[in-house]
Amino acid sequence: DSSSSQPNNTPAPNPGSEQKPNPGSGQKPNPIAINTKLFTVRGDWAIMHGEITSKIVSELNALVAAHPEVTTLVMQDVPGSNDDEENLKAGIRLRELGLNTYLPPGGDIASGGVDLFLAGKERFAAPDVLVGVHSWGGGDITDASTLGRGHEAHKPYLDYYTQLGIDTDFYWFTIEAADADNIHWMSVAERKQYGITTREATEEELNMITAHASKDAAIQSLFNQYTWVQSANNKPIHIFATKEVLPLQIAKARSVMMHYLHEQDGFTSKQAISTKLGDNQASLFMFANEAASERAFEGSLGNSPLAQHGQDLYASEVFVEGGNRYTNRTTVDGRDAPYEEVLHLVQGHGLAPAEKALQQRIVTIADQALMDKIWNPTAEDVTEWQAETDEHGHTSVNYEYLAAAVEGYYGLWGHQDSGLDGYQGNTRAAQKTRDPNGQAIIEEIWPSRISSMMAISPDWPANQTFSLQYQADTPYTHQSQYLTHVYLTGSNNSNLLGNDANNVLQGNQGNNRIDGGAGDSDYVIFNGLRREYTVQQRDGGWQVTDLVADRDGTDQLSNVEWLIFSDGELELATLLD
Repeated sequence: DSSSSQPNNTPAPNPGSEQKPNPGSGQKPNPIAINTKLFTVRGDWAIMHGEITSKIVSELNALVAAHPEVTTLVMQDVPGSNDDEENLKAGIRLRELGLNTYLPPGGDIASGGVDLFLAGKERFAAPDVLVGVHSWGGGDITDASTLGRGHEAHKPYLDYYTQLGIDTDFYWFTIEAADADNIHWMSVAERKQYGITTREATEEELNMITAHASKDAAIQSLFNQYTWVQSANNKPIHIFATKEVLPLQIAKARSVMMHYLHEQDGFTSKQAISTKLGDNQASLFMFANEAASERAFEGSLGNSPLAQHGQDLYASEVFVEGGNRYTNRTTVDGRDAPYEEVLHLVQGHGLAPAEKALQQRIVTIADQALMDKIWNPTAEDVTEWQAETDEHGHTSVNYEYLAAAVEGYYGLWGHQDSGLDGYQGNTRAAQKTRDPNGQAIIEEIWPSRISSMMAISPDWPANQTFSLQYQADTPYTHQSQYLTHVYLTGSNNSNLLGNDANNVLQGNQGNNRIDGGAGDSDYVIFNGLRREYTVQQRDGGWQVTDLVADRDGTDQLSNVEWLIFSDGELELATLLD
């Protein structure tokens, strides 16, 4: 919903990255999920996870042979190498291939992983990453830093850096920064000094959006942006978008999908649902507007195999939190549709085939809600939906009902007298009275608050507080009260107010005031290393100042219990001891 072209310099949420502490479910969205393969191809990216072994050269050659579309290695978690000789050969091969290297949000590389990263033709990174170096040892050499600079054991590394165009001073820095049994996480200043990256990551890259690599002619002709959510069986649930769709709109759709598929104790397991979506190659297609979608489906997309398990969503109906359309519900046309359209995809191509008994209960509740006039779509709409039958024999009636109930539950219609298609449970309180069966089945499947992290538009004004608490005179808080984890984007000096949940919050490049609200364990995330910040008590709270310019600014915190830095967490109470 943001019309701003200002980059989002805050990395997007990253499920599957376990490098940072994970309070609750507040890790920032990135669709990467950890699996057992070294490389997993998504679009024109190869996601890399795991230790580099003596097989690295053959693995790299096999990757490019099978996937010539790959342009970039995304090094999510590469802690080192157990065979430096082969790793250096792989680095030279990677440079010959002209591949780029990317260290994504929450990513970390160390030791031999850094050597391989430096082979990228272009090298770029999110601001919250870890780059670790140390000395090496092996054979008769306990620690390379004890050897004279003329010792022949240094030569393979010096030759490697020279061939890549890396200043050999970096090698001497690495072996002196930490001994072979420890690790030194490089500061921003050190990474700049030694040219670890060659350019800034783009807004799309920071939001884990790349180019798709589908060979489907319809997909190739229509879409140029791609991201995904990893299914439980490590298959992608696709999100394709046309060029008009903004990165934060794509990121919101992905976050909503991640919420629907979030695995949490006490609720319906999402394993079978997620697996079915992956097996079906389920696809969300994002267009600028309804007309563009209709043209595509009436044309080549309608014949695409991916469309068999597809769902469309219009950018004109995606309201990024904090954007004008999100905050001014009573004065703008349209609605915030991702909760409905993404749910149609998840239910129709995951839940309905994987959880048949649960789906039948939804059908029964929907029919009763329609009969009891809890939900009041037009007769014309009902006739149309009853004529639409899915592969499981269910009409569209239950899908439309569940979307109306879920939107009411999460507060999307609290500013109106009724909800989607005349649904009478437009607030949670009204739903409890008018549609208790609907509310009960929602609470069986999903938690009471949105579990994934949401971006706040860079257009959110300076000196204004985005609130996660309900305020009767502020319409958008009907919806925002059910958020748990949010992060500011852009550089405005704007503020955040948490609620009574255990929130995970993050500021932007500006100077922010962040109030964690009434939760017992509220976290604030910062992009850098602990040593790159000062933390001191001020005005009854805490002031955290980033010593790196143009990154996190100076933030004033209150009702916050924990800080998360890229290299660990800090309990503020310990500073009082």
